[in-house]
Amino acid sequence: MYSGKKKCHTAKVQCIINHHKVILQVDTSIIQMHDFKLFKRTNPNLTNAKFILADSGYQGIQHLYKQAFTPLKQTKKYPLVQEAKDYNTLLSKTRVKIEHIFAKFKAFKMFSTTYRKSLTRFELRVKLVFGWIG
Repeated sequence: MYSGKKKCHTAKVQCIINHHKVILQVDTSIIQMHDFKLFKRTNPNLTNAKFILADSGYQGIQHLYKQAFTPLKQTKKYPLVQEAKDYNTLLSKTRVKIEHIFAKFKAFKMFSTTYRKSLTRFELRVKLVFGWIG
């Protein structure tokens, strides 16, 4: 679908891994959708997870899962204190595993540039690439 905001076609890819870098679930959306909305729509079963590390696009996940952690955000009125900055640094150092998996995913040129294939087979191609990676 064409995004008027981004002036391009957009698609979302969401990947859930465990602490051993094993890919547990891959979900896609070819329509413009917020990260957390895609997460709620796919409804992954994470009740047995000891902890969930998410990026700032998943603000509010703590209301669904008490073991979820997202980066803390600052506002103009309330800048981050040093403890919050240290927390965000530790979180990003732990989340780097999933970012490395997405870097391998984007090494495929069809996903790192404008996707020119049929959108009806987009999810199949994404899952094939993630299956090959993981």
